[in-house]
Amino acid sequence: MRMVIFSDVHSNLEALEAFLGEADVKGADSLFCLGDSIGYGPNPNECLELLRGLGNATILLGNHEWSAMNLAESEWRMNPVAFRAIVWTSQRLTGDNFSYMSNLPLMAECNSCCFYHSSAFEPDKWDYIRPGQRFKSKMCLDFAPRRIVCVGHTHQPMLLDDNGDQVLFMSHFSDGTTYLDTGESRLILNPGSIGQPRGSCADPSYITYDSETRKIVWRRLLNYNPSVTAEKMLSFGLPAELAYYLTGLRQ
Repeated sequence: MRMVIFSDVHSNLEALEAFLGEADVKGADSLFCLGDSIGYGPNPNECLELLRGLGNATILLGNHEWSAMNLAESEWRMNPVAFRAIVWTSQRLTGDNFSYMSNLPLMAECNSCCFYHSSAFEPDKWDYIRPGQRFKSKMCLDFAPRRIVCVGHTHQPMLLDDNGDQVLFMSHFSDGTTYLDTGESRLILNPGSIGQPRGSCADPSYITYDSETRKIVWRRLLNYNPSVTAEKMLSFGLPAELAYYLTGLRQ
């Protein structure tokens, strides 16, 4: 089975459309979206409707979907910039999209993989897993029902072993970075972000995984230009910091 794993679209319609146009995405058997389809960006309804229309996609609940439905509690959970954006988003979401979000699952499973937004351990607490966090990595893997755990949330590509250490040692995951799974080790994968990548590379990223060859490949959207999205964010009154996250690393 050819899977594509992606996360954190964050209402970025231009990036989502570019991603869905990729040849390996169009040729995949199954798509797995690890949550945070909304928040930050200017097109929450359009992104949700595109994702809802994908017949081969499993869409998970992320903390931004949860926050849009729980604003009172989110005010103290989120940083002020993120909260401003989620209030803006919640005021514009259609009733159909609110209903859709309320039924999104926290996890999914397929072959040797399981999928979450944040962690297999207490997935509704929205904790972060980063390289070197051995205790968090162990808890995540110990609570996971499958050998490979796929998470998003940090917006940065990652491959961790069962000690919580990075398997691939590089400053950023370039397009085509490949890892051949042995079929024995426990792993934590992060595809990075489609809609708001962070770290040393500003190009959106995702993962392709072939369950037969066990080849894991990180791909980048190399021809995507974020300026249209950033300009819309500013014109719609979203926080300027969020537009800078999209374009700052490219200047």
